[in-house]
Amino acid sequence: MLRFKITKNDAGLKAVRFLAKATAAPSSLIYKTFRKKDVKINGKWIKEDYVLREGEELTAYISGEFANRAEKIDPGFMPEVVYEDENLVVMNKPAGLKSQPDRAGEDALSSRLKAYLAARGEYDPAAESAFAPAICNRLDRNTDGLVIGAKNAAALREMNLAIRERRVRKLYRCITEGVPNEKTATLTSTIQKDEKTNKSTVGQGGKAVSLTYRVTDVQGNRARLEVELHTGRSHQIRAQLAAIGCPIEGDAKYGARTGGGQRLTAFRLEFHITEGILSYLNGKTVEI
Repeated sequence: MLRFKITKNDAGLKAVRFLAKATAAPSSLIYKTFRKKDVKINGKWIKEDYVLREGEELTAYISGEFANRAEKIDPGFMPEVVYEDENLVVMNKPAGLKSQPDRAGEDALSSRLKAYLAARGEYDPAAESAFAPAICNRLDRNTDGLVIGAKNAAALREMNLAIRERRVRKLYRCITEGVPNEKTATLTSTIQKDEKTNKSTVGQGGKAVSLTYRVTDVQGNRARLEVELHTGRSHQIRAQLAAIGCPIEGDAKYGARTGGGQRLTAFRLEFHITEGILSYLNGKTVEI
């Protein structure tokens, strides 16, 4: 039998979702356990859609072999913190570092966020069943710049929603090989990613994309641009600029003559959040 104390970060989750996050049990076993009335809150049987409250005790007659083990934190790597408050950490991700790890124990920005908060006593993996601090926006491995991390579940939910609703304005800087025909323009199209090649193609179906660029300087066949994203698709800036004949310098995957990784920086975040626990951010700008 597995036993859990419901924390502030677990409150608000449906019981079935909590067990999916808090255990390694397959969904079929979790649903079977509910059907057998083997999931209880404070000793009383509950259904899958029961909404958890802080301080409750949940028990589930699931084998201990499906218990999640406390995550091991590597204190050897810490993020560069640009802004921090009681809910969020905004970090400057270096080029070459992944936003999320592909395997357990791999160095990534999300892992560094956990290490940073654990070192400050703000995160204890052993005390959390279903929540871990997480990043809210991702950058490509070779793109550097600002990434938002959430310290608690409520902040994670609200920031993810704000990003989806475009209440967080994201601005980038880059250098292109080739100079755009227009000094400022909005590019709209569709984009489709090939997972095998890890490359996105513009204008051949897929998902809608939109960005606005502004040329800030021209030196020969090079241009400096500021770019605002209106959507957040994988490789969007890289693919859309390449599609107008101006690949980002260093981005050989998208046609640049130089290699070594794209010269692209997420340099500014502007928050337009007027409701919820993050409303204090309204009008705030974080920049590097």
